[in-house]
Amino acid sequence: PSGQLTGASIDTYLLEKVRLIHQTEGERNFHVFYQFLESASEDDRDEYFLGDMQLEDFALVNQSGTYDRRDMVSDVDMHIEMMDAMSIMGFNSDMIRDIMRLVVAVLYAGNMTFTETNRGETCILDENEAS
Repeated sequence: PSGQLTGASIDTYLLEKVRLIHQTEGERNFHVFYQFLESASEDDRDEYFLGDMQLEDFALVNQSGTYDRRDMVSDVDMHIEMMDAMSIMGFNSDMIRDIMRLVVAVLYAGNMTFTETNRGETCILDENEAS
């Protein structure tokens, strides 16, 4: 399929920055994280160094213990729809792959931990799988 933008309407969404690093009980982080992890193929998992990691393994999405959408929409279906939409809008495969790399990089960055040093003046990155 191909597409050409012929019109648009603007909806305002509140993308809460705090939600990226903290979710309250019953809430999820941004949908793209769940959609990608739930739909990642074996090839995707190899390409993005995910191995057998699941939602529960990433601090940015495991804080609230809520992984499913309240509206019962499938994250896999939404991921496929998003990928199709990007293709229709002219994103080539390299661009899409780069976006997914960023999504995974943010997930891994959320697993990084730091230790205070110098009475809280500085910190050092802890050595773990995410770093």
